[in-house]
Amino acid sequence: MFKKSVHNSFLKKETVLLIFLYLSLLISFVIGENSTGGAILDYNNQKNISEEFSINFINTLLTYDNFTTRHSPILIIVLSFFEKINIPDSLIRIIHLHFCLLIPFFFYKCLQTKFENSNENIFYFLLSLIFLSPTFRSLSIWPDSRLIGLLFFTVGVLYYLKFLNDKKFYNVVANIFFIALSAYFSPNFSVFSIFFFFQFLLHFKIISKECFYIFVLNLVLSLPAIYYIFILDINFMAKPAAIGIGKNEKIIFNNLFNDILITFSIIFYYLLPFIFFKIIKIDNVFNFKNLIISISVWLICINYFDYVYSYSGGGVFFKSSNFLFQNNFFFYFISLIAIMIITPLLIKNKFNFLLFILIILNNPQYTIYHKYFDPFLIISFFTIFKFETNMLNIFHKKNYVYIFLYFLVFLVVNNFKPLLWNI
Repeated sequence: MFKKSVHNSFLKKETVLLIFLYLSLLISFVIGENSTGGAILDYNNQKNISEEFSINFINTLLTYDNFTTRHSPILIIVLSFFEKINIPDSLIRIIHLHFCLLIPFFFYKCLQTKFENSNENIFYFLLSLIFLSPTFRSLSIWPDSRLIGLLFFTVGVLYYLKFLNDKKFYNVVANIFFIALSAYFSPNFSVFSIFFFFQFLLHFKIISKECFYIFVLNLVLSLPAIYYIFILDINFMAKPAAIGIGKNEKIIFNNLFNDILITFSIIFYYLLPFIFFKIIKIDNVFNFKNLIISISVWLICINYFDYVYSYSGGGVFFKSSNFLFQNNFFFYFISLIAIMIITPLLIKNKFNFLLFILIILNNPQYTIYHKYFDPFLIISFFTIFKFETNMLNIFHKKNYVYIFLYFLVFLVVNNFKPLLWNI
């Protein structure tokens, strides 16, 4: 009886918290929150393109790479239909906001599926962190293709987790469909089909009808994108997104050492509170082998690191280092700690390592923005990464309060960011 009352008490608190967070999102909609810094500008830019689609669909589709955007045209096309029937802009945005609320919902379903015997209050708490994401808040208020891509990616993850439980092939088909759909809205997610393909390959024999179906389905779903980008040569993804980068400069995989160091630092930022409170367990940090690997990777990367501060991006630690000290030294120090802590997690499981590689590949452009990882990483940590976890530690000594404050402070700082810098 006591346990039941405690559970109900927590449930009431979590429900009140989620209602409060939802209301805060509505207030942010009214005041036009722009905590990523560029959400309004991006939306106004693609709104102009959606108006072009509503006027001349075919011509705009075939000349899409002439516009100053590297976003997929799919969401813009959807928005153009609203434009064509004269739906007010505020109504378009409020519909989009509520559609994006499916992200925390499906994240919750993923947690339920993966951690079947865990306290549901833990799930409510973790999904509440999505509402503190500057990217989620800004891009749900100002429609952007990345959030819709993340939504369908999360649905795809749900079917992958269902497959791990019941091994039913229709979950494989559903996973492939939704991952492909996520890639059409946000091409960055396309690389993660590699992760799921190898996961399914482990279960089914390579020479099997299931693997043949998986290969054919992936191929068929990718054909429209292949035709549009490579045959029609409408390569919108090669557009630079940084101030000061010329049209003729190389922006795809310009420097992988930049990508590795910045990615480690951003992943570390999101892992930090969960490792500190031992929710995600880590060992062998000071193991001799780990130290040798970490220091070697770090030394090679900083030797070739040349990310330009004025181009914007770089993540919270890179920007903090340059803003506070006018150099990269603090960033280099954090990066070393990040590599030392994260490397054991990557070595321990080959699919963790594969996911890390895919996270790097999912952002091939020169500029690496913190918002590309938010809230994608939180969702990924507790769904597709293979971490040893102790979820009960979230509520041990009210650790959840400190974790919540950690992400809340980041949200507040991001809202004052235009006065400081553009992360």
